[in-house]
Amino acid sequence: MTDLTASAPEVTAAALSLIPPAPRSIRVFHVNDSTDDQVVFQAACRKAGVPFDWHVTDSAEKGISYLKTLVEQSKSLPVCWPELVLLDIIMPIVSGFEVLKFIRSTKELKHLPVIVFTGNTYPQNEQESLRLGADAHRLKPHTFTEAVLMAQEIYKLLKQLKGIVN
Repeated sequence: MTDLTASAPEVTAAALSLIPPAPRSIRVFHVNDSTDDQVVFQAACRKAGVPFDWHVTDSAEKGISYLKTLVEQSKSLPVCWPELVLLDIIMPIVSGFEVLKFIRSTKELKHLPVIVFTGNTYPQNEQESLRLGADAHRLKPHTFTEAVLMAQEIYKLLKQLKGIVN
């Protein structure tokens, strides 16, 4: 029997230290009534190499309900908090502004980074988003290429907000 490892180069600890670690997945809670938008942006993040792990919902009501459940469960169990909330504001019945208000008024959630990600171009909505405590307000891209660039921008912004270098 031939020893195949005899000719293989030895991997040293120094050589392994040159390999960058795989980025840790970042838990993202995406509240958006458009499933198409959710799917496109997830695909854009994969294409951009952005390590987001998605939890999605299609309404502001469900978003608030999910966050309330996390808060309630956290009183007796460890929970996995989102590390970023990506929030559409124009949704039927209850707007994303209500989700933002809920997040900023809840002690357990108010530290969460929130990026409003909307197709609505009214300047007053951007002003209201920032007034209510959004960390950023971005318009949804029109093409997949723009979505990939937006994914990279949001990832960089999140790292800045969390104080992560690189």
